[in-house]
Amino acid sequence: MTQIQKVIRSHWRKIGAGLLGFLFIASTAYYGWQVYGIDGNSPVQLIVYAFSTQEEVFTQGIFPAFEQSWESTTDTDLIIKGVFGPSGTLAGQINLGAPADVAIFSNENHINWLKIGHLIEDDVQPLFFGTSPVVIVTRPGNPAGIEDFSDLSQPDLILLHADPSSSGAGEWSLIAVYGNIYLETGDESASLKQLQEIWHNVKLMAPSARATLTLFELGAGDALITYEQDALLAQDRGVALDVVVPSPTILTQPAAVAINENITRSEQDAAQAFLDFLSSTQGQAIFAHYHLRPASPEESGQSPRINTFTTKDLGGWAIAYSQLLKPFWDKEILPALSLDEESSIINWE
Repeated sequence: MTQIQKVIRSHWRKIGAGLLGFLFIASTAYYGWQVYGIDGNSPVQLIVYAFSTQEEVFTQGIFPAFEQSWESTTDTDLIIKGVFGPSGTLAGQINLGAPADVAIFSNENHINWLKIGHLIEDDVQPLFFGTSPVVIVTRPGNPAGIEDFSDLSQPDLILLHADPSSSGAGEWSLIAVYGNIYLETGDESASLKQLQEIWHNVKLMAPSARATLTLFELGAGDALITYEQDALLAQDRGVALDVVVPSPTILTQPAAVAINENITRSEQDAAQAFLDFLSSTQGQAIFAHYHLRPASPEESGQSPRINTFTTKDLGGWAIAYSQLLKPFWDKEILPALSLDEESSIINWE
């Protein structure tokens, strides 16, 4: 076993044990709070499940600011607990009974999963509180000369990727690569061919966008596809990397929703106020500080202008992803993957 394999194995065992432990603590705390909630003087509690790349902005920015705002206006104590992980995995956990009061998903499709699970009503509209374009992360100086998605298919390039089976970032990446060619040529077969050629270079696959970037930080791979926000956050942490913005690229739209089935009467006002805070002036300023662009592209302000498209330009999520890209991923790409040993460590240990 190589040194990098040993480092990765140890790293992911620690993360896996920590996440399981935290989920247990969160669940135990939740049900304990329900008993404690009989006391009218008890604090209000919210459990927020959010996709992996949002951990800094919520734990360091949104949660403390909202707690302060809530307590100053209501004179009631508030406790917020956050659980972070792959968007698709979190949606599955919530459908299986995880005690989330509010869910922050990387795309609207995972909210639809909760509608299928009858945890929220069919007519509930999610809150879109920001956007982030899909970009390519390379080693410093961009030694492979990557300028667009098509350059990711060059021979001998080792590409890292979030798993579309669990990660919203993985799903967004499929749409980004496909739409990049399709919107220029209108050629569906050429677009799918580019997608297939790029995935020929995927040798490491992790459950989430943040997990994939962590592998890159550990020295694995030459490039990866991820959110602009997470790439810039990594640069803030001192990670040496370059960011390449393909043209055009997909503009991802994270979405938030209250889980009505899980929210107690004492939590209803706080849950709604929390959602309102995300789109408030203060909330948007915090998101901007953590490199999330505004929900409306025309409100980008000082954010660099780039050439983007949305799922609407491809006929909507149901057509672009569910009917075309997911079947292509399942039948053509996934069976042909040739992953290195590190990927089996990440996914199964």
